[in-house]
Amino acid sequence: MKEEIVFTEAPGDEKTLWEKILILLLGLFLLFLLLGYFLFPLDTFASLIDSETIHDGLVEQDVTVRFENGSYEALLERYNEYLREEFKVCLLGNYDGVYHVTSIYDVAMYEQAFDHVVSEPCPDETLIALHSHPYRQCLASAQDLKSLEKMQEVNPNGLIGIMCEAERFSFYA
Repeated sequence: MKEEIVFTEAPGDEKTLWEKILILLLGLFLLFLLLGYFLFPLDTFASLIDSETIHDGLVEQDVTVRFENGSYEALLERYNEYLREEFKVCLLGNYDGVYHVTSIYDVAMYEQAFDHVVSEPCPDETLIALHSHPYRQCLASAQDLKSLEKMQEVNPNGLIGIMCEAERFSFYA
């Protein structure tokens, strides 16, 4: 004779409606965090908030940068030339409360990769030392901020610029 095992719920094991809703919401929240991490990383989200796009040669962020004399078009050529690796250029011009970029100076680049560039420093009269970052990664690194400090010892109005899309920039003063 075979014994049959029957499982029954003990009294009080049944979840209340509020407990079921709480478990469902917690599960959805965890799923959202997991998908957000892989599909839309937080640093990309922060980068998009912290950067601005160019409109009619003008980038307005914490500072205002106006590209003049075809300087944006020349910069865009460099950007498109180095899509697979970072590049660096020095933006020259004048500052009168607005950064007027009138020309681009190419520096010697010694090492380039998709996530860094090693180059000679910009000349002292540089308005903005600009380099590229990977797509939609416009946040300054610790090294970028150290470079800004060094630059501002010589030129207090100097900026560091980061280009992370053809039309997206971050500028740090």
